[in-house]
Amino acid sequence: MKNIKITSMLLGAFLLLGGCQEDNVDKNVDVITVDDRQQTEFDEYLKTIFTDKYNIKFIYKWDDKESDTNYALVPARLSKSVQMANIVKYLALDAYESVAPDDFLKKYFPKTIMLVGSAAYRNNGTMVLGTAEGGVKITLYDVNKLNDIQGKTEEELQPIIQRLFEFYFRTIFHEFSHILHQTVDYTPAFQQISETDYVGGEWNKAWEDGESLKKGFISDYSSKERNEDFVELIAHYITTSPEKWEEKLNAAGKEGATKINQKMNIISTYMEEKWSIDINELRDEVLRRAAKLNEIDLNKTNA
Repeated sequence: MKNIKITSMLLGAFLLLGGCQEDNVDKNVDVITVDDRQQTEFDEYLKTIFTDKYNIKFIYKWDDKESDTNYALVPARLSKSVQMANIVKYLALDAYESVAPDDFLKKYFPKTIMLVGSAAYRNNGTMVLGTAEGGVKITLYDVNKLNDIQGKTEEELQPIIQRLFEFYFRTIFHEFSHILHQTVDYTPAFQQISETDYVGGEWNKAWEDGESLKKGFISDYSSKERNEDFVELIAHYITTSPEKWEEKLNAAGKEGATKINQKMNIISTYMEEKWSIDINELRDEVLRRAAKLNEIDLNKTNA
């Protein structure tokens, strides 16, 4: 499961301002519920680009049975669902497809992607960005806050891309990477690099700003345990430019940079030997596609 730490002040402000009020949705306008059985053009489009090709079910219609009842959630807007479906296909599936072996995605990618309109907040001050259930289902939250992309200038696009990576695609790459290591495990040498520094469930309050990086963790959440460390590194690496990655290594200092480089060497070898994927080629493809998102028709609903 992927989480992000938020400050108590931010969480308090969120509650003070009325919680999910801005996510209230007029279901007559922009939400289709699971009771609407008629297949739309968009449904047929999802079947073509996700189900027929990759055996992936893409859920955007609100269904209480599919939703996590532990949180107060609202449905994804139809317009945002259309955009997210096209972005997921272009930025994640197509990127992997270009560098991975035949049928890689059809065999290993989670079989269900579900969209939820609002965020899911925990009592410990963290926000769930996404969940994965037994390697079968990925749920993406806060989809109604997806930024409009088309028509943006290159300068305007950059912060939007960073939010896409932080809130959605690092979650997808993170959860997918869990499936990979659960299918074929990596060497125990990875754990030994930071074995004495993992903090378990205390990850969200164990570090001051920048401290976890200096201990060799690419994010605070990486310090929870070895598997989270492993997948967080993959998710951050393929969504970070070489220049920004070097900046992170410089900020990590000698100890932190050495540990991160050791871990990345193991990951690179693992991805190449176990999955025939060059992680640098994957990163290049993800970043190339992200830079061209403003040129893509993200409102497309037919194949």
